[in-house]
Amino acid sequence: MTYGVIGVLAVAIACGAGTAGATPDQQGALKLIAGAPLGFVALAVIAAGLVSYALWKLTQAARGHGPEGGGGSGLGERLANGGGGLAYLAFASIAVRILVGAGAGSSNGAPRRATAGVLAWPGGPWIVGIVGAALMAVAAVQGYYGISERFMRQIKAEEMTNEQRRLFRGAGRVGLTARAVVFGLCAYFLIQSAVTYDPASAVGLDGALSRLHHQTWGPWLLGLVGAGLLVFAAYSLYEARYRRL
Repeated sequence: MTYGVIGVLAVAIACGAGTAGATPDQQGALKLIAGAPLGFVALAVIAAGLVSYALWKLTQAARGHGPEGGGGSGLGERLANGGGGLAYLAFASIAVRILVGAGAGSSNGAPRRATAGVLAWPGGPWIVGIVGAALMAVAAVQGYYGISERFMRQIKAEEMTNEQRRLFRGAGRVGLTARAVVFGLCAYFLIQSAVTYDPASAVGLDGALSRLHHQTWGPWLLGLVGAGLLVFAAYSLYEARYRRL
């Protein structure tokens, strides 16, 4: 759901629409939901869902499989599930901070503050660079899963019609690739902060999309990424029905 709202905001910004201070990131999307009628209830449900999803991913990372055979026992798949679980716990923490009124600032400031502290440590630039490289690897794996259609292995394809499989396959390729692009941008700016020793280069999801918007052809690229995230949101809803747990 939050990826869908981010996609809508990104497309709106790319088309030149006003956003009333909303940023196309996780925190901006969650704040938009919180300000809607019954938004507090919706945000609480989203936070609970993010925590549940994170725990499910972490359980697959620890056990190597789910109750229906989902996941994988290979090291790469365990690391991917573990990384995904930690990432969604971070997203859930943003929702919780907004619920308790502590999320007033942009989420873009958090990566900068954290990076600034780590850069001051002995070997800090190397640590930040390694984290950025790890995030780039996660983005590459996500992109590979999308392009190679490996995500189809986790789906109860036998319960789908041929038309459903065709639509799901297309949505997965586009959506997962779009999400990989956004994660790759975050990783690039994190690595750049380590190389230049400049914490301001480190950005979150909002900073990555904002910088993309200000590049040559940026609005067009931002619009494409936003549309891709909308497709990813639709893919995720579809996946929830057929995912092998």
